[in-house]
Amino acid sequence: MCYNKYDVIKRGDSVRPKMYSCPNGCLLPPRKKELKEFPNHTYGFGYRDFSYCPKCGCLMPHALKKVKAFFEVYNIHPLLKRALNLVYKSEFEAAAREAFVVLETVLRKKSGLDCHGFDLATKALKFEKDSKSGEITSPPLISINKLQTESDRNEQDGIRYMLMGFFQGPRNLYQHNRIGAGVDTSVAIIIEASFFLHLLDGNSMTKNGRWIPCRVDYYAIYNNMPNKFDRFRLIRMLKKRKKHLDKHAQKSAIDKSKQNQ
Repeated sequence: MCYNKYDVIKRGDSVRPKMYSCPNGCLLPPRKKELKEFPNHTYGFGYRDFSYCPKCGCLMPHALKKVKAFFEVYNIHPLLKRALNLVYKSEFEAAAREAFVVLETVLRKKSGLDCHGFDLATKALKFEKDSKSGEITSPPLISINKLQTESDRNEQDGIRYMLMGFFQGPRNLYQHNRIGAGVDTSVAIIIEASFFLHLLDGNSMTKNGRWIPCRVDYYAIYNNMPNKFDRFRLIRMLKKRKKHLDKHAQKSAIDKSKQNQ
């Protein structure tokens, strides 16, 4: 839906901007200013807008815009795209269930197990080690790292227990009950599912908790940059970066020379 935030919807005596009106057309009272406390702990008169339609529960357009803006900068796992789309449609319970299904499916596929939920999480990441030597005597079906150090083994065990709780608690509740939770709970579940999925892809916190150098083809970027002003800015940025790197390299060489004297 495309609209200007200053567009209004008029129904009877109710006048509300579209950004603050129910997408399903529910009739809401006029938007009025009232006494409120602001984030900086001062007081004044301002709007206290609904995040959800109080009648149908649908996300209000201004709240939906904020949710989408959040996920634009958050690295949600690509397998959870359908779950996000369900959130955008205000189908919050369906979104959470989709996240559980995706995670469970990946665990079954990677482990080769034919079980579900708590049992799946328990068996898929379980390993055994010799109490004296610390050597792995029974490797897990799914390793999220090489299990070489104590930190590796702590991460493996910790994530296993987190997954067990994730399935025993929220997953089972959503599977067998009507929760009636809002967007906050669904978003939290999707974020946690995304965290587990990234780990299962091999992105261990013990190994990838740092920037990984990669080669950037600036020639390709320049040739695919239609705006000439952007190309000028790119060249200027690269010149400044080269100057900074040369200065840093020169300083490092001087410091190394002093140490060798």
